[in-house]
Amino acid sequence: MRLKSLQYTAHEGAAEEWRLRGLTLQDVNLLVGRNASGKSRILNVLYHLVRALTSRQNLSYGHCWLTFDHQGMEIQYELDMRGGKIVREVFMIDCETHLERGCGGKGTIFAVKESRQIEFQTPETQLAVVARRDTIQHPYFEPLHQWAESLYYYAFGTSLGQEKLFFFVVSNDEESKIDLKDPSQVVAIFRKGEQEFGQRFTSAVKDDFGAIGYEIEEVGLSQPHNIRVKRPILSALYGIYVKEADLSGMTDQYVMSQGMFRALSIIVQINYAVLADTPSCILIDDIGEGLDFERSCSLIDVLNAKAANSSVQLLMATNDRFVMNRVPLEVWSIVDRQGGHVNIRNYANSKDLFDKFKFTGLNNFDFFALDYLHASAADA
Repeated sequence: MRLKSLQYTAHEGAAEEWRLRGLTLQDVNLLVGRNASGKSRILNVLYHLVRALTSRQNLSYGHCWLTFDHQGMEIQYELDMRGGKIVREVFMIDCETHLERGCGGKGTIFAVKESRQIEFQTPETQLAVVARRDTIQHPYFEPLHQWAESLYYYAFGTSLGQEKLFFFVVSNDEESKIDLKDPSQVVAIFRKGEQEFGQRFTSAVKDDFGAIGYEIEEVGLSQPHNIRVKRPILSALYGIYVKEADLSGMTDQYVMSQGMFRALSIIVQINYAVLADTPSCILIDDIGEGLDFERSCSLIDVLNAKAANSSVQLLMATNDRFVMNRVPLEVWSIVDRQGGHVNIRNYANSKDLFDKFKFTGLNNFDFFALDYLHASAADA
């Protein structure tokens, strides 16, 4: 299932109202905008909604409209929350309403076995698409849940787990303690990839890391050489190491540069996700942060290849000039914020503008740096 569009409003009618319009999505997407334009907030809107759909988090406010394509059918989901309570929730397939509820939690839902709408009431704080999940009576919710459960979010501008080591104790509940959606658990995710996929996993990590300019002969887990534990613990601490081709010793995660480890962490986690359960959608904020030109461009190429060779949808955000110059304008979505109103300009709604810019002979970053979006409008 593919996300086709997203609209969102927070604090509707209040002074702090924030509104997003015009975001339409394709297989690969790049959100481009200045600092504080709303790029990260857009990704966070999706991320927090997904956490609510997977029962990891409760929402408190926001009105969102999502449109999906699923096997040629259009699925629409609307959710309006105010003060922690749901005031409107609608689920439609090809313009036919399958669920609708309002204030008080009361609504109607289509029951497949009875082939009719039935009344229901769900607590105002619970999503009906979650509380009424039923593969017999309401199987049409399953694509939405599968999409949410297979969405991954990475904030590339953070440490992505570089400061965290793990110790492994063999126990029945060890696997349940690993949160595959938590980027800071990259060491545990690497170990899980080794256990489940062996050389297929480690070779994929090596190849992708080499493709972005870090030539390595080996990648694995070891006890960091520069960490000393004063008190006895149940197991040794482990971290990720690489054996770089031009160095005789091992490079522990603690001594890697920030950019190097960010790239390694993303590669480890995406390769595991693809091998274990192809992601529905991958969100990456601040992609390329901390990398030089060549490696930033190469990382984009690796990610594009992952998207091209699978059913994954890729949504990245950046204001990095290297990334902008590498990614074609056709997949750009320019985040244009005027006060609390954010409008997206892309090929779907502004094709003539983008085509006109191509004839200038300038590089992609100049579209952003010269504020071509508004300069062109002023000249018109």
